[in-house]
Amino acid sequence: MVLDGDVFDVPIRKDIVHRVGTHSTKTISEVSGTGRKPYKQKGTGRARHGTLRGCQFRGGATMHGPKPRSHAFKLQKKVRRLGLKIALSARTAEGKLCIFEDLEVPSHKTKNIVQYIKQMDDTKKVLLVDGGDIDKKLKLATKNLHYVNVIPSIGLNVYSILQHDTLVMTRDAINRIVERMHTPISR
Repeated sequence: MVLDGDVFDVPIRKDIVHRVGTHSTKTISEVSGTGRKPYKQKGTGRARHGTLRGCQFRGGATMHGPKPRSHAFKLQKKVRRLGLKIALSARTAEGKLCIFEDLEVPSHKTKNIVQYIKQMDDTKKVLLVDGGDIDKKLKLATKNLHYVNVIPSIGLNVYSILQHDTLVMTRDAINRIVERMHTPISR
């Protein structure tokens, strides 16, 4: 099958695809140590302190430090569409995109899917993308496998592509995605 260059051959830009927010420091309630008052309030000639874990002490907390947070913001539809094109292009360039006529399975047994995935080289997680509604047998066969996910083509997004190292799509799914990429953006 010949893949559309507008969708499957886009230059890869990591700035559009990745953003991580896992930076973290400990606040006064999280830092190790007691909350006991170190000495009495008055009569010592020293400055008053309520705890030795404040930010001014060694081993103390960090005030207003970074915390894991969502970097989510609403992206323009053009940028979101470009991100999906880049993710699909990356999988195509890596040779991790498999195309099938359909995703019919002979039975609902999980062992059929496991045998098929063992045949694929260097695969840890697989994303199966079907054009229309997902077959009931396929849902049942993949339900117990944590490394295989099945979604319809309308639910395909950048995050799910990045989480899975191999992408298995049907011809119908590719046609629907190409059609979705070429439809004008409505306001």
